[in-house]
Amino acid sequence: MSALEISTAGAVEDWSLLRWTNAEGDALAMDSPDASEPVRLPPSPFGIAYPVALQGVGCVYLWANSFTSRTSAILLERELAQRYLKEASTLVRQYARRGAQMEQTQQLLQSAQTCASNQQWVECLACSVQAAEVGATNVARTRLERMRGRTAFLWGVYCEQPAVVQTALERLAPPANLSHLILDHTDSGWGTVIQQAQSARIAVAASLKNNCSPASQIDALRDVISRVRGQVRYWTVVMHAERCPVSEIATAKLSELCEAARAIDFGVVRLMHGAHSFYNRQSVYAVLECCVDAGVPFEAIHLEWRWYDGTLYDLDLLLERYGELGKPIHLELSLPPESGYGVFSRVNPLLWLESACLIALSKPYVVALRLPLKMFFSVIRRNEE
Repeated sequence: MSALEISTAGAVEDWSLLRWTNAEGDALAMDSPDASEPVRLPPSPFGIAYPVALQGVGCVYLWANSFTSRTSAILLERELAQRYLKEASTLVRQYARRGAQMEQTQQLLQSAQTCASNQQWVECLACSVQAAEVGATNVARTRLERMRGRTAFLWGVYCEQPAVVQTALERLAPPANLSHLILDHTDSGWGTVIQQAQSARIAVAASLKNNCSPASQIDALRDVISRVRGQVRYWTVVMHAERCPVSEIATAKLSELCEAARAIDFGVVRLMHGAHSFYNRQSVYAVLECCVDAGVPFEAIHLEWRWYDGTLYDLDLLLERYGELGKPIHLELSLPPESGYGVFSRVNPLLWLESACLIALSKPYVVALRLPLKMFFSVIRRNEE
């Protein structure tokens, strides 16, 4: 137990949404602090994430780190503001002279610094987060321009309903070139959909619907891959790896799944899926790192990230970190609905999507981007209007 005191400048509405993290930003499976009990601290150093509603941004998880067991008091909005203020300032110093457009970031930083000097921490936080997001997006745009774009990239949609996919394939057009199918091992009705995708020259990716027991998972995977052998290029053979313990036994099981897929269809690219989420207290990083170190035979990472689990700046850092594992990344994004979602919201969902795509495209190791099919068409309709 600790005498740590966590206080708010007025923007905290629900302490149960606070999340503990390690110093790298992986959410820890620890309960949120209870005002009626002493605070139980994570191992040092640690971080804190909380969704603050900010003008010009919306309400998404924000994160600050580098706290230790010696930390006695945290004013949440101040700590969050200081982190994003520092990171945005670093972006300006590193990239302004390299040709990135940093004027808007600098203006936001000046406003943030003025608010900080007046101890207006919520206002400072809003300006700091916007500065970091605009800075990260403009750096991504500059990198992409210098790369002269991407000559090869998989723009994908995902869905688990055959009838919906069949209808969608009639409307999908470049740059959409990947369809990710979530297959049920008891349903053999996907053959027509796969043939239709191949006729439209849309690559097919697939994963097994997570509705079979761990004991029967390998048999189910073998059965499904056998039915569509030679027709699916990208197989996410492991789903929700973040639920696996970091252990030799779990690693051996994951390796067995990957080997089973290759034994049935030698031509598949094997992916391992996992989510990184503050809200759900999930992080697949440690499992993937263990698998890479142990030589588990898979070719790429299928990383799931939800729009409310961080800022665009945090997405940029997240991709950099997962990229260091040395595997290509297929990034799966959920999209912010126009009306918000629960306590979470985004002021400009379409701008968020454009910025997230720029950030993903600017990372050479991100080779695919997957969006939910229904929300993908919602975006198209809004653009047409």
